[in-house]
Amino acid sequence: MKVADGTQMHAIDKMAIEKYGIPGIVLMENASKAVSLKCIEILNEIKGRTAVAVCGSGNNGGDGFAVARMLYCYGIKISVIFIGEEKKLTNDAKVNFESLKKIGIDICTDINCIEKCFNETDIIIDAIFGTGFKGKPRFPASKVIEMINSSGKKVISIDIPSGVDADNGHVDTVAVKADETVTFAYHKIGCILYPGAEYCGNITVANISIPNDVENMIEIKGNIAAPKDIWSLIPKRKARSNKGTYGKLFVIAGSEEMTGAGALCCKAAYKSGCGVVNACTLKKCADVMHILVPEAVVRILPGYDGKFFKDSFDVVSEDLRRADSVVIGPGIGKGKDVSEFTEKILLEAECNVLIDADGLNGIADSKSILKKMKKIPIITPHPMEFSRLTGLGINEILDNTVGEALKFAEKYNTVVLLKDARTVIASPWGDYYINMTGNNSLAKGGSGDVLSGIIGGFMAQGIEPYKAAVAGAYIHGTCGDLASEKLGMYGVDAGDIARYIPLAMNFIKDKAEKFK
Repeated sequence: MKVADGTQMHAIDKMAIEKYGIPGIVLMENASKAVSLKCIEILNEIKGRTAVAVCGSGNNGGDGFAVARMLYCYGIKISVIFIGEEKKLTNDAKVNFESLKKIGIDICTDINCIEKCFNETDIIIDAIFGTGFKGKPRFPASKVIEMINSSGKKVISIDIPSGVDADNGHVDTVAVKADETVTFAYHKIGCILYPGAEYCGNITVANISIPNDVENMIEIKGNIAAPKDIWSLIPKRKARSNKGTYGKLFVIAGSEEMTGAGALCCKAAYKSGCGVVNACTLKKCADVMHILVPEAVVRILPGYDGKFFKDSFDVVSEDLRRADSVVIGPGIGKGKDVSEFTEKILLEAECNVLIDADGLNGIADSKSILKKMKKIPIITPHPMEFSRLTGLGINEILDNTVGEALKFAEKYNTVVLLKDARTVIASPWGDYYINMTGNNSLAKGGSGDVLSGIIGGFMAQGIEPYKAAVAGAYIHGTCGDLASEKLGMYGVDAGDIARYIPLAMNFIKDKAEKFK
């Protein structure tokens, strides 16, 4: 599924109108029909017969006027609250506005009538602002939005909840808190990313007759994965095969203070199908590895002060040539010696490499090394780690996760997996995925180590880095979804996430096969 921003949707509407000759009023009619059907569905569920549409002056308001007309024709008692200026109505919105007046539908322009209308209605239709909205809602819109949110009534937003930025999900001061959002043609970034996602409720993507090839002409590069997409990426098991068939992963992880990080990573790699996992770690970590992951081939590297240092590389350098993929960083700690060791690994590795956690901290001051690597790497930062890499504030990152991830990916020729409630996976060539699986049960120490193991295991099996990152994030999130159903949001730990990998993959397989 494609995901678009506000600018792209404006271009798509324009192309549909100018290139394909589909009048804007027709697109508005199709959109409004989809919303009105959703309203009827909800009214039937709650056994209601009344609705109020709150409309602005733009095309979103025009959709609201058209929905009001359609609901009236369905026999619903409908009122309209217009909080814009009639002289500012767009052409198509004005057509539907005038239609309401001719039909005799009550249009209230006095803010003082709103409370009474809300008290007497079953549902509220939000048609104040659309995908072109930016910034802060001004009075009276801000006041009306607050009244919608405190009404206690079911709310249906048209295209996007009013007050949410369609490009990034940003909410400045206030936005409509919808129970349902009916959006048109494509998912909107602002409906998918937080905090916007919290305001949308259930999302329905409605077909409004925009031709499919428009997305290629506009170059919509945002995606949301479905189970069939993920299952198509995962290499299938062969009847005639052995451990060498499924690749060799080197996991370079652990320090005396964090002995379990490498074990979680290695276990996840095996659970995702990797043939051989080599755990390159320190002596104290090796003892833990032998107990927790007896399947791992443990290679003990020398350390200094409980961590890797530049001489650690000499012990592993020759073996590294036989790796199909490398994961470096979980639990390796910080310091100049660790940074020197990490840089040596990154420059010498001839296979695909994932850099996580302390591996990222180790190159924060020398990130240009990413462009010198022999193959495109993957980095998997959380916002704080990405802040160290970019110099940006955490709020700057959270307000523009897609934009900042894409910018870094292109500049440093790197696949960026930027972790958040909705993780963004950005490619150096401008494509990106927003991952929709997962929940807050994953917000635990060690969860990222499991993710790195899944992706590293997939790369060892031959999946190229960008696709491995997309599949890994989706499966990791599905593990959280499935585990929390059994254990609750509070009780899931990183070990549970790793144990659920096979179940998550089977779940995705079953879903994919149902929709062949």
